[in-house]
Amino acid sequence: MAAFSSCVLRPLEWAGLLVQTREEREGKHVHHVFKTQLWRSALKLDTDDMLQPVSVQ
Repeated sequence: MAAFSSCVLRPLEWAGLLVQTREEREGKHVHHVFKTQLWRSALKLDTDDMLQPVSVQ
């Protein structure tokens, strides 16, 4: 997971295309990754309709 995070997720987050949430539950680290509005306005992928958008505030 570390290589995927460093080479894929982190650069997309730096570019403003993804946002990550991090929290600790029951002693375990929990990470969630969400597409930003910039992703939706800049990219159109065949897989975009596979999941419903979730509002993160």
